[in-house]
Formats: sequence, C-alpha cells, structure tokens
Amino acid sequence: MSKLTVRIPAPLIETIKSEAEETYPEECCGILIGTANGTGKKVSRLFVTQNVHSDNKARRFMISPEDFKNAEKTAREEDAEIIGFYHSHPDHPAVPSDHDREYAWPWYLYLIVSVEGGKSSSIKGWELRGDREDYDEVTISIS
Repeated sequence: MSKLTVRIPAPLIETIKSEAEETYPEECCGILIGTANGTGKKVSRLFVTQNVHSDNKARRFMISPEDFKNAEKTAREEDAEIIGFYHSHPDHPAVPSDHDREYAWPWYLYLIVSVEGGKSSSIKGWELRGDREDYDEVTISIS
C-alpha cells in the first residue's frame, strides 16, 4: 500500500460521482489538475472531458489529445499541473482493470468510481508502480 495521500475537496468528489451517474452505462472520464509533492497530491480542479473511445464506451474510455492539451494549458495558467485522471466503472468495482494498467502512466493518480445500476458507490485512488506491474492504492482525504 502506498503512503501517498490525495486531498480533494468534497464538491469535486460529488462532481465525479454525478458525472459517472449521468454517463451510465458508459464510462465517464476527466483530468485531475492540482499540485504534488513527495508524499501527496492535492486536486484543485477537474477538467471534465468527453469519452471519445470509438466503441465499447461501457468498458473503455479515451480522452482526446485536444482535451489533454487544453487541460495542460489550464493547469499552467493556474500554476498547477496535471496530476492524474478519473473515470467510472459501470457495474464493476472501483479497481483498475488489466486494460487500465496497460494504458496507465506511472506517477499519475487514477481515481475510479464504481457505478452500480446507475448509482455511484465507492471511489478509490490508485497509482501505477514504476515497473508497471501493479498499482498501489492511494489514501483519499476529502476536505
């Protein structure tokens, strides 16, 4: 288990859960903007994006290069950085899939919200290890 903690304001958690319910049965997705230091990350803003995956949006998500570029610009303007991503798992647990691991990048935070029958339930944070073999669960501190 990672010692990493992510601090995130309660309204941002609620926005992620609400978006996950609105896009159900497809996956929602977005970018986390904030700051990071050696033991923690702080989310200050969500950059909501559309899931542009070409098929099977119920099990896959993709963020467009244009959205990523715009999120980077927003982060720079706010003296922050992209610290991670979020997405939902419709009718699946808030645990990274093998597909998630295949496309994830080490260092970034991944928040996953489980949506059961259209209602958001648990939300968990993950960080891919440098060897890309597995994730460490991140402690979420809601402020």
